[in-house]
Amino acid sequence: MASSSSNYAILPQTKESLDYILDHYKRFMQDRQARNLRHKPLVVGVSGCQGSGKTTLCTTLVHLLRTDAHNYNVVSFSLDDLYLTRDEQAALGSRNSDNRLLQYRGQPGSHDLALAETTFDALLAAGPDSTVSIPVYDKSLYGGLGDRLERKDWQHIHGQVDIILFEGWSLGFKSVSSDQLQQMHQQFDILRQHHSLHHLEVINEFLVKYEQLLYPKMDIFLHLAPTELEQVYQWRLQQEHYMRQTRNVEGLADDAVRAFVDTYMPAYTLYLPRLNQVGFFGVEQGQKCRDYEGWIRSDGGYSDNELARHLRMMLDQNRRVVESRLISPANTGSGSSSSSSSSSSSRNSLGNYRWIRRSTLILTACTLGYVGWATYHRRHSLLQAFNKIVRQYTE
Repeated sequence: MASSSSNYAILPQTKESLDYILDHYKRFMQDRQARNLRHKPLVVGVSGCQGSGKTTLCTTLVHLLRTDAHNYNVVSFSLDDLYLTRDEQAALGSRNSDNRLLQYRGQPGSHDLALAETTFDALLAAGPDSTVSIPVYDKSLYGGLGDRLERKDWQHIHGQVDIILFEGWSLGFKSVSSDQLQQMHQQFDILRQHHSLHHLEVINEFLVKYEQLLYPKMDIFLHLAPTELEQVYQWRLQQEHYMRQTRNVEGLADDAVRAFVDTYMPAYTLYLPRLNQVGFFGVEQGQKCRDYEGWIRSDGGYSDNELARHLRMMLDQNRRVVESRLISPANTGSGSSSSSSSSSSSRNSLGNYRWIRRSTLILTACTLGYVGWATYHRRHSLLQAFNKIVRQYTE
């Protein structure tokens, strides 16, 4: 549920994100000056499941980055703002009438990528006298089905832009091979029992276009990840209730919200594990490295990995950060393969408190285990419980 900026700003995900962006922005500007490149805004990709708080995080970051302490011209918009119009979405659903995943907005294929590309290009090239219009999508229209607003109601950005925050629930998801898709379809009940392989192939093919047109524009990446996928249902329900209460709109009923979230679970099943494991700029073993991936980007983009370009924050059901991790691509030059890692220097750049917190949790678990053993004399069962707690915070 959304919180006020003053309250949300003290949360760990806000402080960590702010410090992370500021550190990279300094490096980013130094890199461009060293290479004698023109001014360009730093593009921060922000990914998170529905209701994880990514929009509120971005709104708060904009406020903090625009204050006198930093005075940056910051733009924030969403992949959601680039949805097809209501009529275009209805036409997409009609063309794929037997594919449940494309009947409503949300999936790869339900966005106007041509509009996305022109919007980004205009922001990246904006000068001191420029005005750029960013589309706005209203999810409350048509009983929660949503539609894009008229151009006069879009967000209008004036002047040269310093930082762009671009967020989306599926941002960072990348297509899998045909063999991988077929194997996962057979492996997971949520895929095999509810969706044909062909329907998933259509979504997978749509996703390739996002990788080609949008992903190369990202310079660094923030990811709000759930500890358990079931949290998404609770988060999305809270989000819908808050929208109805604060905006006095109809929105979706609870059953409709659950059905709506169900359509996102195949994408989480197929694509979230990879994003968690190797990160946005990483490459799975044996896979070809795209131009913007790897330790050194071959497209000439920002490649400073002294502080990893991907920060992942794991959230519990109450959206509290339980773990933060920096994920770097493997240091293999052009990056033919990649793995996730967290260097000690990168961890120190973000602060040591989360590692102290982990040690504190383990120490607490040890103390509770010992007290329980001494009190109840159930050594075997308590040791099992203790080991489970230790594994939870050390794996």
